[in-house]
Amino acid sequence: MKLVFGICFVILATAYAEGDWSRNCYFGSSLCNADTGCSYGCWKNVCWSQCNGICTIADIIEEMKKTDEIHDGHDIIDKLTPDVSTCAKCGEWCYLDDGEGNYNPCKSNSDCESVKLNQCVSHCAVI
Repeated sequence: MKLVFGICFVILATAYAEGDWSRNCYFGSSLCNADTGCSYGCWKNVCWSQCNGICTIADIIEEMKKTDEIHDGHDIIDKLTPDVSTCAKCGEWCYLDDGEGNYNPCKSNSDCESVKLNQCVSHCAVI
């Protein structure tokens, strides 16, 4: 039993070490990009993605309350989102750019697969 547990732990640790951010995907009923931890999909015929906005600031404040090892906000931001392409686990979303500064149209979640890494064309909104 210890061997099975050990093997499972190593597999999970390896997945997270290689950049599996799926635990940060907030919207469970949509698609999840494990490389970024951002949920995405199609809503009202427009592609959307999870994003970092005011909720991330709230997470930073909570983290600051828990530990004395953080010296400034940059340390916490680095913990929450190690680079700008990863999402914190927050219920915020934006509409995705079609590459020309417009909303990217869609009919189903799968239509948004090719634009899931595009920039937001709208503001990042709290649910």
